[in-house]
Amino acid sequence: METKNTAEDVRVEEMDELEKSKFSLGGATLYGINAVIGSGIFLLPATIYKDLGPASLLAMIFDAILVLLLAVCFAEVACYFDKNGGAFQYSKAAFGDVVGFIVGLLGWFVTIIAWSAMAAGFAKLLIMAFPALEGQNKFISIALVILLSIINSTGLKTSKIFTITITVAKLIPIIAFVFIGIFFIKGGFDKGNFTPFLQLQPGMTVSKAVGATSLTIFYAFIGFEALPVVAGEMRDAKKNVPKAIVGSISIVSILYFMIIAGTIAMLGTGILQSGAPVQDAFKEMVGPVGSWIISIGALISILGLNVGDSMMIPRYGASIADEGLLPAPVAKKNGKNAPIIAIIISAILTCGLLAWGEFEQLAELSVVFRFIQYIPTAGAVIMLRKKNPDMKTAFRLPLGPVIPLLAILVSGWMLIVGASKESLIAGGIGIVVALAFYFIFNRGAKEA
Repeated sequence: METKNTAEDVRVEEMDELEKSKFSLGGATLYGINAVIGSGIFLLPATIYKDLGPASLLAMIFDAILVLLLAVCFAEVACYFDKNGGAFQYSKAAFGDVVGFIVGLLGWFVTIIAWSAMAAGFAKLLIMAFPALEGQNKFISIALVILLSIINSTGLKTSKIFTITITVAKLIPIIAFVFIGIFFIKGGFDKGNFTPFLQLQPGMTVSKAVGATSLTIFYAFIGFEALPVVAGEMRDAKKNVPKAIVGSISIVSILYFMIIAGTIAMLGTGILQSGAPVQDAFKEMVGPVGSWIISIGALISILGLNVGDSMMIPRYGASIADEGLLPAPVAKKNGKNAPIIAIIISAILTCGLLAWGEFEQLAELSVVFRFIQYIPTAGAVIMLRKKNPDMKTAFRLPLGPVIPLLAILVSGWMLIVGASKESLIAGGIGIVVALAFYFIFNRGAKEA
């Protein structure tokens, strides 16, 4: 009896330790903020401003609402699985092997596109800080990808100190800009930098302008899909998951809103002539040091994102191969336990994209391909409920199918209205190619 009680006590202690190790509401909210905030907000103000003028601030609110709709869809479907398989696992369970394969393969490709955009963004920010490097964009970005891939193949991993440093580096300039910028907003109104509020380009309709601007802004929110992953690692998940999602995205939205508002207040239409709008706006606020604070903070931040992508993306491809959705050799590891084949494939495709496009093109393409993950995940909410009518999940959306349907409709509208024909065609080609690979691999598996 004493042994039984001791064993029970040990189990209770283990459960208590496990519960203590889980995210609190505050910790999960910070995790979400860090997952979403990147460097897109430093690189895209001119593109955000050009089609709507100051009214682009309303497009930012529109995006925040769409991100919330999609994020809570991820939160519910994540509750059906013991492990985080991501969108391809959700789609496979909801719609079958074919859709799961397409979403999985393109899921790997979209992370590669995102890395190419990040590498191009690093080169762009570096040249903003050091104009003598002008014209070396592609060389810098491709060299960065190759260097990080070589380092990754050695099995070297980043330390916790490095991760914390990157997080602080990305937040300090943003918080400083927002705090100081508050005192300059009124001056921006007095100078007429917010009037007229709606400034459409010739030949541009409001619908087209809102769609294009929203698609651009959406790039700055990429990463929100990581938020629901903490659902199984949170205390009182049913209560705290929606709070953490809403809190994280609301805080990020406010920070982004204030950065764009502060930049408009300081520069007005001068945003369109500035090569580095946020840096120039902060320079107007606090002097030359302001430009360097933003530039160095953004550079460190985006370098950290590139380091993270260089490690995560090949391993994501290898994990898809482990699931049987890609040929087994893709998951092959070298003596340092690094997925060497996936590293090589990821590096080659990333460098190819960098040779093809500029940052803005890659950012838009990244968003278009992301929706091939997001839309099926929203649809999976409805399908998984039908397949598992009696299953109790830690988090369940209210209003039946209304929220996932609204997320699908708004996402589809934004793609059709806002994306360029080239990006939509690329997305369509990606789906066709993935479908062809499915039948090739599937036939090979059957013959084997």
